[in-house]
Amino acid sequence: MCAFAQNDYFANDPTWRQSSLCNDGGGVGGSCISDKTFNYYVSGDSLVNGIVHKKVQQAGTEYLYWQGGNPPPPPLCTGTLAFGPQLVALLRQDGLQMLMWDGAMDQVLHDFDLAVGDTLPLTVANWNTDITVGAIDSVLVGTEWRKRFALTNSWAPYLIEGIGSSHGLLEPVSNFIDCGYELECFGLGVVGYYPAPGPDCALAMGNPELEAPSINMTAHPNPATDRLSISASQPLGMVQLFDAQGRQVMTAWAQGSALELDIRDLPPGLYIASVGNTRMKVIVER
Repeated sequence: MCAFAQNDYFANDPTWRQSSLCNDGGGVGGSCISDKTFNYYVSGDSLVNGIVHKKVQQAGTEYLYWQGGNPPPPPLCTGTLAFGPQLVALLRQDGLQMLMWDGAMDQVLHDFDLAVGDTLPLTVANWNTDITVGAIDSVLVGTEWRKRFALTNSWAPYLIEGIGSSHGLLEPVSNFIDCGYELECFGLGVVGYYPAPGPDCALAMGNPELEAPSINMTAHPNPATDRLSISASQPLGMVQLFDAQGRQVMTAWAQGSALELDIRDLPPGLYIASVGNTRMKVIVER
């Protein structure tokens, strides 16, 4: 194994800005989409078996919408709901490992003691035995350099020391087919550092405030492979598609309230469909 500088993973108010897009939101079946944007953040200590653990809270917003077919009657699968703050994990650091209390003992959540060619060990966040480290570079978080591991055979392209995977802190490294997870930003307090420092990586402690969608918009199928159909409750006008890094990858104009996009040339991943003030996450699969 390689030697690492010892960083304090929980110092200076770390905050993870996360998003998820999953089927079966609202408990009414797979056509109900749960679109969440939320923060994980450290909020105090908890003593477990004489060992100090960090209390990780979650707070955010969930937007529910129906995709395809006849929607259920309100209030099922409708509306925007705020949730949290709520305790979601007790974590602590042990050397180059991040541990999580499971109610009986500490389990390894992430192991950052890795070298090129290593197989990612089985942890709470990883149950795949064929993910390997293809390359290692570094990112600067505050005054600390953190190792970033490029992963092969993984849905999440990176594991970042002290932060988690590019899917998030607690989210699976290689995720279920019906969910999309994204670490949108990591910062210390309200200052963002990853994936890039600066104003594009905006963080807010506690409950993120989301702009309410101005129209009722759906995307089908989602996940999509070759074609993506977007429809709305009113004329769409200009439809833009952005990748997970915020780069515009497609622009099209709709003559009415529906539009079909040819996405065969897009690489698989998470994208944002944008119409006016309305945003919707879509997943491209191959």
